[in-house]
Amino acid sequence: MKRLNIPNTDLNVSEISLGCMRINQLTNAEIDHLIRTALDHGIDFFDHADIYGGGECESKFAEALNMTP
Repeated sequence: MKRLNIPNTDLNVSEISLGCMRINQLTNAEIDHLIRTALDHGIDFFDHADIYGGGECESKFAEALNMTP
């Protein structure tokens, strides 16, 4: 996976990001699988916005992070 430095930060992230716009339509198990698959393939840059699912997408993402070791 190619990596990018985000200008004016110390962040070095994957060139590909995982969009999380509709993850509120997934079960917790499906979100967990999606995140694990992304991480297994070197994707560690996740696209979020507070308007995705009325904020529910971010909440479900946070819940899923608690499910991952």
